[in-house]
Amino acid sequence: MKKLIAAAVVAAGFATTSDAAVLRLDGYTSSVQSVSVNASPVANTPGRVGATGFNLTDTTGGMGSFVGWCLDIAHYLMNKGASQNYTPTNDPYANSYSLSTIARGRVQSVFDANYASLDASNGDQAAAFQMALWEAAYEDDNSALSMSSGLFQASSAGSTALANGFLLAASNYSGGDQWNLAFLQVDGDADRGRYTGQNLVTVSPVPIPAAGLLLVTGLFGMGAITRRRRKA
Repeated sequence: MKKLIAAAVVAAGFATTSDAAVLRLDGYTSSVQSVSVNASPVANTPGRVGATGFNLTDTTGGMGSFVGWCLDIAHYLMNKGASQNYTPTNDPYANSYSLSTIARGRVQSVFDANYASLDASNGDQAAAFQMALWEAAYEDDNSALSMSSGLFQASSAGSTALANGFLLAASNYSGGDQWNLAFLQVDGDADRGRYTGQNLVTVSPVPIPAAGLLLVTGLFGMGAITRRRRKA
């Protein structure tokens, strides 16, 4: 999780920028797990896909290095070490399967309820989180979130139950936004079909308001004073 936080902090200013980025795939957060896609509303979805998080670097320097996740199940990502042009967007994803307002809120809840405790270096957890994001993005707006029913259905040994747990936590989440979502839209080439590259999502922590930071600092100081008094 420390690596996720560090990467997210690097990308913290990304949500407000409109500059294009040239992203290089450095590797994966964990081993890639095989996922069977049993139902999907997205045209040309493969029957079997790989799932994990992506370690990416903006070679133009604006975003640094960060962790990205796929929200475009019908296309393949670039090969490891290769680079491709991406553009920040607030309309994910007008060039493929667009997210509804409800779906975007569900994606937000999947991050808010689970990301702080996610171990993306664990293959089962990373695949489960990716599966939960697909379910949140592609499910019917009036359906409950589950990997085994509805418009989108998928399964993976070791990850399906974890994905359902992430979805349940997201459905029950009632707190505020913990993460700022930032969407990257690939500058695709229609002639390459599924090999145009995937649209991605990354996050940065929501900053603690100044008043809240002062409160945390004050509480920390009070705790230090109490410990000193006990020692005395």
